[in-house]
Order: sequence, then C-alpha cells, then structure tokens
Amino acid sequence: MADYNRIEDLANATAFDVDGEKVGGVKDVYVNDTTGQPDFVSVNHGLFGGGDSIVPLRGHTLRDGELHLAFPKERIDNAPNLDEDGHLTNEDQEAFYRHYGLEGTQDVTTYETDARHAAPAAGVATDRADVDVDRDRDLDNDTIVRSEEQLNVGKERVESGQVRLRKYVVNETETVEVPVQREEVRVVREPISEADRANVDSRIGEAEASVTLSEERVTVSKETVPVEKVSLDKETVQSTERVTEELQKERIETDGVVVDENRPDTDFGANR
Repeated sequence: MADYNRIEDLANATAFDVDGEKVGGVKDVYVNDTTGQPDFVSVNHGLFGGGDSIVPLRGHTLRDGELHLAFPKERIDNAPNLDEDGHLTNEDQEAFYRHYGLEGTQDVTTYETDARHAAPAAGVATDRADVDVDRDRDLDNDTIVRSEEQLNVGKERVESGQVRLRKYVVNETETVEVPVQREEVRVVREPISEADRANVDSRIGEAEASVTLSEERVTVSKETVPVEKVSLDKETVQSTERVTEELQKERIETDGVVVDENRPDTDFGANR
C-alpha cells in the first residue's frame, strides 16, 4: 500500500542525512509538472542557514516532520548551485543526479496531487519541468496565502573608539621684572661749626675713611606645584539614522473573470 503524504508537510519538514545527522530546514519543494510529485527539495545548511543545497528525493522517507534523505551531509553541502530563476531544467536534473550518484534509487513515498496532474503512461519518458513550490502557501485549489517581508530594526551597542588622556612636557620662557635695591656713595661736605672744632684733630696729614656698600641680587629657583585636574567624562547624545532596505512582497493576480473581490479592511499593500 502506498504511503501518501502532503507536499506542505514536506515543505515544513526538517531534513536529516542518511546517517541521521541534522542538515537543516526544507526551504523549497520542486514538483514535477507532469506527475505532480515532488522530485527535489532545497535544504538550508551552514551557520544560521547561510546556504542551501538542492537534494533529490529518491530514496527518502518522511515521518513526523522529519525528512530522511538518502545521502551523506558532506555530499549535500557540496551540491551544485542552481541558477537564480529557481527552475530545474533537464540539464540541471542530470547534473544533480550525477553528483548524488543516482542510477538505481527509486522513491517509495507518494504525495497527494490535484486533478490537474495525471500519471504518465507506462513506458513513456517524461520531460520534467520542476517548479518551485513556496512552503508557506496553502495547497487548496481555491486559496493562496500571500506573504511579504517585514523590516525589523533593532539596535546593538558596539565599541566605536577610545579616548585617552596623556601628559607631555613642553618648555616655555617666562620673563618677570623684579625691583632690586643697591647702595651708592655720594660725598657730603659740611662746614665745621665752632662747637665741633674743639673735638676735631686739626693736624695736617693723610687719612682715609671707608664705607661698606650692599645691594639686592635676584635669585631664581623652581618648584613643581599642582595647578589643574583633568578627567574624562562621557555623555550620550541622541541622533537619528535612516535605514533603507529592499523588501519582497507577494502580489496576487487573477486569470479569468472575477465578479467581485472582497478585501479586508486592513491595507496589506495597495497593488496586489
């Protein structure tokens, strides 16, 4: 009895390699246009999901949200890259099959499909044109979930620089005017009075007198004294930065005649 699963369960699964080691979450599912069955998945891997690899579903099992692939993690990580258009050509499929060494591995799991996908006739080769199925869409025939990216802006504190206080010595010349005093000699002549003559030696001869002179001289000395205290102080200033980022938004269009379109009051985007 065939084991039927839903493709949306596959899109929401976590992938493991053939040895049971976790690889990452399923990012996209690639469905065969002819059979309606999924042939490939892209799986996130690397640090924080920084990369993804396309893996064939041959030999896989899906149970309880765990997708167990038939290949080792190293081979999954080293898978070829897909072009940006997200479509698998026949050449792309052959390249992936060669990389994974798929010659005789077959799928044993079958997925529910809608009425548009008829099984191919026995013995007839089919050209696969796999399309990318978005994992967050509802697969009902009459309902599509529209998604869009929202910009989440946060802040983190990082070191922006360092400020240091440093002392260094410079030489300056300072000039100061200092008042000084000195003694000078001048000759003063006074006549001798009658009263002084009796006390003065009146003999004629040589004699001398001396006076000691003094003066002020400038002396210089230096001393170090504290004159100022300098410190660093931080303050927070407020500024505004503008962030611009490109966001992806899904738009919905209809093919055919629509009688009336019922939109919710909330405006999720003017141009759907």
